[in-house]
Amino acid sequence: MRTTLRRAALLPGAILTAALLAPTAAHAEPAAEQEVFTSPSKAAATWAAAQLDEDGNFRDDHGLNSDIIMGLISTGTSGATADRATDWLEANAAAYVHRGGAARVNAGGTAKLALVAGIQGRDASDFGGLDLIGLLNDRLQESGRVSDLGGADMSNQFSQSLAVLAFHETGDIPTSAVDFIVSTQCADGGFPLSLARNPDRCNADPDSTGMAVQALLAAGKTDVAAKGLDWLATKQQDSGGFSYNGAATVGANSNSTALAVQALAAGDRDAEAKRGIDYLLSLQVGCDAADPSHRGAVGYDDASVDGMTLRATAQVIPALADKALYELDRGKAADEAYTIECGPVGGPGGSDGGTGTDGGTGTDGGTGTDGGTGSDGGTDGTDGGTDGATGDTGDTGDTTDGSDGDTDGSTDGATTEGPDDGATGDTTDGATGDGNSFGDGGTSFAGGDAVTGGFGNDHSVDGGLANTGSTVVPLMAAAVGLLAAGGVAYAVTLRRRRVSEV
Repeated sequence: MRTTLRRAALLPGAILTAALLAPTAAHAEPAAEQEVFTSPSKAAATWAAAQLDEDGNFRDDHGLNSDIIMGLISTGTSGATADRATDWLEANAAAYVHRGGAARVNAGGTAKLALVAGIQGRDASDFGGLDLIGLLNDRLQESGRVSDLGGADMSNQFSQSLAVLAFHETGDIPTSAVDFIVSTQCADGGFPLSLARNPDRCNADPDSTGMAVQALLAAGKTDVAAKGLDWLATKQQDSGGFSYNGAATVGANSNSTALAVQALAAGDRDAEAKRGIDYLLSLQVGCDAADPSHRGAVGYDDASVDGMTLRATAQVIPALADKALYELDRGKAADEAYTIECGPVGGPGGSDGGTGTDGGTGTDGGTGTDGGTGSDGGTDGTDGGTDGATGDTGDTGDTTDGSDGDTDGSTDGATTEGPDDGATGDTTDGATGDGNSFGDGGTSFAGGDAVTGGFGNDHSVDGGLANTGSTVVPLMAAAVGLLAAGGVAYAVTLRRRRVSEV
């Protein structure tokens, strides 16, 4: 520096002045330090809880309300809101159990209510005046299948798994119900939506496998579950996410990923679970949201809030909280809602972890994740997911695997009962869509999975142009190119993405 100043002093005044006035190369300003949620799972729970009305209800959607309850309990927050939502479910239980008529029994809806009742410490044998456990036992066939009553039998892997999880809450799981799940396992280790048990037509998918593995782990069938986990690991995409049918050519989505991650975490497949959680975090609306009221929400295949977001978020929360469905306990949840907090990347808090417990190497944050190497993290898996062939499945539409899964595509989960009149909804578990309904035979997740996979979802907390250290002009040119390419990709995605409603 001294040598440079000495030489400058020797320049004629005019030259020195010109040199001082000459434009210098512009450099990118250092990026403001990005903040992340201290606890992503609790932030998501707080956003989801805020969508319920004062009675703890969202659009009379039993399945979605159940998902939200389990999500809140998985984070140990908003217990009072979960209680109100459970009160609403209890008061309206008959409409869910007997959807389509008083003589009918919806096995998936019955199992899901019984599971929520058990988690909440309610009496599942007298929930809204119904003996839910008795109804499940009545629907238990000699084969071990828990079937619907009335009309076509639309029970599937989700309803069967939910029934086993509900029985687990009572401490008495019928062996035949577990053995039936085992009998549906495909030769490759995965589990199909259909319960037809046809080896020549056994098409496994991550959603069904995630649910079946949780049920098997709850029942102590670790060896069979391990084969399912091995299959799941082969279906994980480079992004860390999973598609509804496990195909690499179909884009990942939050619902399928949450179920897979929940099973992987419960089965101690920590590396795969962590990659899945990272993908889910890339879909969460962050601390810097343009609309602060959106903070914490988790999108279906991008970080946005739309008609699909609440169901996606509800199903993702337990995944981020590192809780399997059989681990949820109202007694461990505080009544109060969590106040969303943000902090610097790598500071106290961070992401919820994935393989440890709250605290990790510290307490509730430790080395920068709410739960150190894991904690508040995990996998979702509520109402089951029967991916939709052409997309949405009615408003809450209890999807099923259609005619025992005897045919592919649109008839595998072909009919979806709407929330009020049991009318047929759009198809699920079909060729191109992702109705992604959680398993009560499953309350359908509104919306479809874009065939092209939507967005890349390879976001990085410390990425971005501002951190490259490059000069402004090349960066501007690069940005223009990126914007142009992004506009084309976005237009294609919008054209392929189906319009859906929750």
